[in-house]
Amino acid sequence: MRHTLWQSFQFAGRGLHEAFRTQRTMRIHVALAAVITVGVFWLDLAAAEAAVLLLATAGVLAAELANTALEVLVDLHVGDQHHVLAGRAKDMSAAAVLIAAGGAAVVGVLVLGRPVVAAIAPGRFDAIAAGRAGVLLILLVLVVIVLARAGQRPVLQGRHDG
Repeated sequence: MRHTLWQSFQFAGRGLHEAFRTQRTMRIHVALAAVITVGVFWLDLAAAEAAVLLLATAGVLAAELANTALEVLVDLHVGDQHHVLAGRAKDMSAAAVLIAAGGAAVVGVLVLGRPVVAAIAPGRFDAIAAGRAGVLLILLVLVVIVLARAGQRPVLQGRHDG
């Protein structure tokens, strides 16, 4: 059955609404995307900087939607049963979102760091270097925590709102 272009947009809107309604992390990503979008216009970034930032943000949202779709399909297939491969698929899909979000965070620091500091505190200490060091430290701590806890939970804990 062929659908009109308008129907295709309606289906996509329904999927976006469902992900926003049911997935806590999707709501977090959408809120951050809104803040980033406002920041792009508030800071009057160059077109190339704005494009890179907005593409990174869209990439995170797309990865979250793909992760959610995969989780729904896995849950449909395995139901209430626990399966090692189902858990691995969900974990890898969630890792893709983590990588996309981490990459977007780095892009955000690189693109927004200097303009934000200039807008908030002109002439202050080298906040860019301090901010980059802070972001790297936070990322390192998160990676260590994720890796340390990776083997501590059952492979598949039924539904997971990620």
